[in-house]
Amino acid sequence: MKILAVSGSPRIEKRSSTLKLVKAVAENTGCEYDLVSLAGKKFTGCIGCGACFGDNICKVKDDLAPLIDKIVEADAYILGGCNFYSTLNANMHAFLERWYQFRHRENDVLWGKPAVTVAVAGLHSAPVAEVLKQFCLYNFIQVTDSIEGLGAANCYYCGYGETCKVGGVYGAHGEGFKITDENIPCVSKDAACMEKARQAGNNLGQILKNGHDRAEATQEVRDALMDMSNKRAKEAH
Repeated sequence: MKILAVSGSPRIEKRSSTLKLVKAVAENTGCEYDLVSLAGKKFTGCIGCGACFGDNICKVKDDLAPLIDKIVEADAYILGGCNFYSTLNANMHAFLERWYQFRHRENDVLWGKPAVTVAVAGLHSAPVAEVLKQFCLYNFIQVTDSIEGLGAANCYYCGYGETCKVGGVYGAHGEGFKITDENIPCVSKDAACMEKARQAGNNLGQILKNGHDRAEATQEVRDALMDMSNKRAKEAH
């Protein structure tokens, strides 16, 4: 069994709470895994060209092309993103948009596979978790756990965080707060969050090792997607 673990954060590893959480989940699965960071990769989201309709293979040649086989061959996923402007950051959103290539003519290469989502924010992680969940639903991927954690806003690193009155640091702590290595938020400092990541990883590993029923999982996700669609239709009227 092999897991594809993806951190969509554009930050370097030292500053990326997203990557730290994704890695913690992966390390505790007890399964073989590929850990991929999208930081520094050059790629776009789906351009809607339709070239993948015939064979379910994206024709855009960029840094995501080498990941196509990894996505198809993986038995499960760990998908991590962070909050930029109250939604999933552009890197991870673009990456998941490109999964559109797999869904034509009832192509079932992703259906029923289990996944853990990882959402990180300086304040509100729930919007990120929701977008990741929706991407999984659209691809009939079953979310087994969702981990949410708090990381550091860029204001902690910009050089003006202590005095900028429209920044996250000033808003959270007020005047006179001094930034130190010890008080910069990071998921690795949150024992409860890291334990949830370890438990989610263990759970994902057990699901795979105990004979995951993809057909049953697919039906569950289909039902959940229909419920979501019906609810939105009612709200629209």
